[in-house]
Amino acid sequence: MLGAASMGPGSVHMADAEGSEISQDYSDLSSEYSYSSNDEADLGLAEATTTKERPPYRIIDAAMLKKVQAEAVSDLETIWSCKKSVAKALLMYYRWDKERLLTDLAEKGPELVYKTAGVAEQANNRAEPGAGSSSSQQEQVTCDVCMCENSRSECSSNGCGHTFCNTCWRGHLAVQIADGQARHISCMAYKCGVVCDDELVLHVMKGEPELLSKYKQSHLESYMEDNERVAFCPSVPWCGHAVEVDSDPFVEPECPCGIAFCFKCGKAPHSPCTCDMWLLWDEKINGDSETRNWLAANTKPCPKCSKPVEKNGGCNLVMCKCGQRAVMCKYGQAFCWLCGGATGTRHTWTQIDNHSCGRYKDEADARINDALRSHKRYMHYFERYKQHLDSLTKEKNNRAKLTSRIAAAEHDGTESRDFSWLVKALDQLRTARQVLSNSYAFAYFFFGGQLYAEEFSEDENRVNQNLFEDSQEMLAGEVERLSGLVERAKELTLDQQLRLDAINSSVNINSRIVKFFELVENDLYGKLQSSSAQIAVYRA
Repeated sequence: MLGAASMGPGSVHMADAEGSEISQDYSDLSSEYSYSSNDEADLGLAEATTTKERPPYRIIDAAMLKKVQAEAVSDLETIWSCKKSVAKALLMYYRWDKERLLTDLAEKGPELVYKTAGVAEQANNRAEPGAGSSSSQQEQVTCDVCMCENSRSECSSNGCGHTFCNTCWRGHLAVQIADGQARHISCMAYKCGVVCDDELVLHVMKGEPELLSKYKQSHLESYMEDNERVAFCPSVPWCGHAVEVDSDPFVEPECPCGIAFCFKCGKAPHSPCTCDMWLLWDEKINGDSETRNWLAANTKPCPKCSKPVEKNGGCNLVMCKCGQRAVMCKYGQAFCWLCGGATGTRHTWTQIDNHSCGRYKDEADARINDALRSHKRYMHYFERYKQHLDSLTKEKNNRAKLTSRIAAAEHDGTESRDFSWLVKALDQLRTARQVLSNSYAFAYFFFGGQLYAEEFSEDENRVNQNLFEDSQEMLAGEVERLSGLVERAKELTLDQQLRLDAINSSVNINSRIVKFFELVENDLYGKLQSSSAQIAVYRA
C-alpha cells in the first residue's frame, strides 16, 4: 500500500516503519505480524496475521455515496450553524473542499463567501416555500416574468427574496435541468445570480418526478465528479467504485476490483517515479521513441522513396532497393551515406564520381555513437523493468490459483490448516515486484538523464547511483529468494521450516522496501535544490 510524501528543499517526509533482517529470530519478527498458539506449539511455530494501519483513502460505491455526501453536508451544517441547503450549495461551489471553505469563511468573511458562491445570506432565516398564514396565502402577487397576478400560494420565493409564480419557476427549472445545468441554476431575476436553493426546487418540481430525479442525481454525483479528492477507478468497463483520499493526492490506492492506480495522474502505480517521470517513461516504452531514436542514428532516408536504409558495409556509397526493378536503375537508388544526396554508382573507396562531401562526417559519427549509447542504456533498464513486470503478472495468476486451491481444500474438508502466511508472501512478492519494476524506470531518468542533470555533479551522481543500485540489488536478491520459497510451498505441504523461512523472507522484504524508499526520498529526491518531487511512498 502506498501513501504520500513530498521531497525537495525543506519538504522531506517518510512513513515510519520497522523491519527485520533474515538472521533475526522468529519471535523478533516485525510488528506487521502478530502470533497466536495453535496445534503446532510443540514445534515452536505460530501463525502470522497482518495488522496494517488504516489506508489514507476510502472506497465509495453507489450504495454509500448518498451517506458520504450527507455526512459532509451535516458536518458543515453543524460547524457553521447554517441550513442544509446553504451548506450543500457552499460545498458544491467549493468542489466539496470543506477545509478551503472554512478557511475562506474565517479569513474573507461570510458576506463575501456567500456572494461569490451565489448563496443569499438571508436564506438561513427564510420560511419554507408555501408556508404562511391562510390570509397571507391569498395575497395577490405580480410575477415579473409573465406579468400575471397570482395568489401568494401559487408563487414561490428563492433565498434571495425574489418571488415568481410557480408556473414560471417550473418552466425555468425544467429547462436548466434538462440542459444539464442542475448544479448551478440561477434565480430568474435580472442580474441576481443567486443559486436556486433545494427547498425551492423540491417544492416547485414535485409534480415533475423525472426532472426532479435528474436534479437529485446530478447533485449526488457532484460529490464524485467535482470533488478533487475523489477519483473514479480506471477499470474498463468501470467497476462502479471511486476512491476518496484523506488529503494528499499522492497515493496509490487499490480498488476492490483489483485495479491499483496513482490517484494523482490516474496511471498504473509508479512509485518511486514521479508522475511526470512516469509519463515520460510510458511515452518512451509505448510511443516508439526509442525506435525512432535508433532509426535516426543508424539509417538514412533514401532520396527517392524516403524509406530508411541501413548501412551494412564500410563504403559510403549505399544502395536502396526501391529502384531495383526499374529499367533505368538496375541496381536501385544510389546515394551518399554522409550527406544523403543522390549519386551515381561509379565510385572508389576514397570518392564517388562527380560527388564531393564529408563536411558532416565527424558530426554524424558522434551522433551515431551517442544514439547507440542511449539505445543500449535504455534497453538495459527496459529489459529489467519488463522482467519484473512479467514476473508480477505470473505471481498474480499464481495467487489466484493458490487461493482457489486452498478454498477447495477447505470446502472438501481435506485440509484445515491455515495457509494465510503463503497468501501474504505472494502479496509481498507482488508489492516488491511492482517497486522493483518501477525502480528501473526511475534509475533511467534520475541517473544520467536530463531531468536532474543540473542537480548533481558527475561524482555525486556516481555515488548516488551506487547507493541506489546496492539497495536495489539487495531487494531483488531477497525477492528471488522468496519467489523460490513460494514455488516450493505451492503444493500446500506441511514443511514447517519452509513456512518459517517464507515468513522471515516476507518481513525482510518489507524492511528492505522501507529502507529503499528512505534512500530515494532522503538521499536522492531530498537533495534536490532547484526542483522538488512528490511520490506515493510505501506503507508497511
